[in-house]
Amino acid sequence: MCGRFANTNTIEDLVGKFNIDIDSANDLYIDESYNISPTQYSPVIFEDKMQRKIEKMHWGLIPSWSKDKKFSSNMINARLESIKDKPSYKNLVNTNRCVVISSGYYEWTQSGGKKQPYYIYNDEKILPIAGLWTKWEGILSFTIITRNAHKSLKSIHHRMPLVLDSDSIDSYLNTDISFDESYTISNSHLKYHKVSRMVNSSANNNKSCIDSIG
Repeated sequence: MCGRFANTNTIEDLVGKFNIDIDSANDLYIDESYNISPTQYSPVIFEDKMQRKIEKMHWGLIPSWSKDKKFSSNMINARLESIKDKPSYKNLVNTNRCVVISSGYYEWTQSGGKKQPYYIYNDEKILPIAGLWTKWEGILSFTIITRNAHKSLKSIHHRMPLVLDSDSIDSYLNTDISFDESYTISNSHLKYHKVSRMVNSSANNNKSCIDSIG
């Protein structure tokens, strides 16, 4: 799964790189965030009425048929293998795809009876993650698509986010292309290192969250 991630990209970094409609970005300010947690808001790129837009969305999908949002924290991830079968996701796969902007993400292993967090990233500033989004009661929300972990990461966790190859972002967001043909998984080398357990608390959000502790 993916339960925490970081984003150090600014709106200026994203607008040109992803050809985002400038009107959707004019009033948006993105803070650097090193410990983004479920139910918090984070920048997401999507297409709406032939325009590519960016918005801060609630992490944890709130399906349009929900009575309230109390279960959204259980819908932060959607498994790639079953995404077209689950009622909450199957209607979004071909209409509401999005790219979750990150710089890296966290996973935990068991170490001496305690959970040891790791930060996972690559050499690029942007680690684009495939997601789905929807709207409920005026709230935009998203979920992160996950898949089986690459063999190099299985010692940390058996699941990982679906990291998109940068060349397939246009096709992934193009809902005229079927979901299965829309994306290519990134083959960029993912690195990782141990980080402080301070990241276990969402109250801690600064650069030291991603610093290696050796």
